[in-house]
Amino acid sequence: MESFHKAYVWLGGLLGALIASWWHREDLADKKAWIIFVITGASCALYLTGMVSSYFGITDPSNVAGVGFLLGTFGGSLMAAINRAIKTADLWALIRSKFGGG
Repeated sequence: MESFHKAYVWLGGLLGALIASWWHREDLADKKAWIIFVITGASCALYLTGMVSSYFGITDPSNVAGVGFLLGTFGGSLMAAINRAIKTADLWALIRSKFGGG
């Protein structure tokens, strides 16, 4: 029965990531970026839903699947935003300022 609930969470996260990819279509330049976005969202849902549901005391399986959907939706978006921030940051300047050398 536990794997049945995980399947619902994963499916909810996958659908959430698929729907979120519509609003990120400008950022998803090719098929590879789109696949990574969807897999990232579904993975966030699969691995974080239990923790988030426990934190908020959500125990009904249909509501847990809803949490998975939301985590799938925001998981892909969050990773895309982190990736964009890393690409635009001048990491070498940050490292040099922390450890000296220029």
